[in-house]
Order: sequence, then C-alpha cells, then structure tokens
Amino acid sequence: MKIFFVTGLLATFSVILIVSLDLMMGIGISGIIWKAINPFKVMEPAEYVIIFLFLLFFVIDTFGSYLNKKKKKQNPTN
Repeated sequence: MKIFFVTGLLATFSVILIVSLDLMMGIGISGIIWKAINPFKVMEPAEYVIIFLFLLFFVIDTFGSYLNKKKKKQNPTN
C-alpha cells in the first residue's frame, strides 16, 4: 500500500508542477490538456503493449509482495 501511495503522490505532484508551469507560461487549459495527451497519440501499437506490460509487471510485483508479507504475518516462524 505504501508503494501505491508514494507512486500516486509523486505522480500527483508532478502533474501539479507541470500544470502550474504551463499556466505561468500563459498556456490555456485546453493547451495543457492537449500537451498531456499528445505523446500517447503518436505511439505505435507495439509501444502500447510495452507500456501495458510494464504496468502489469508493476501491479503483479506489488501484489505478490503484499501476499508474501501477509503470509509471513499469518505463519510466524520462531
């Protein structure tokens, strides 16, 4: 859970920083949204697969770590 929280917190602060810098440069809200979405519009299908696999690996690794910790709490070895 800590990993998800820290990742979400960093992503949120990064987006806030990018949006605030764009606003200070005088770019409108629609321009900011277009800049955020544009990199995904030029991606090849293979790149979408790679991003999906990276995200899937992250989720599976985090879930596996969570299950291992839960299993160790239920069966403590003395």
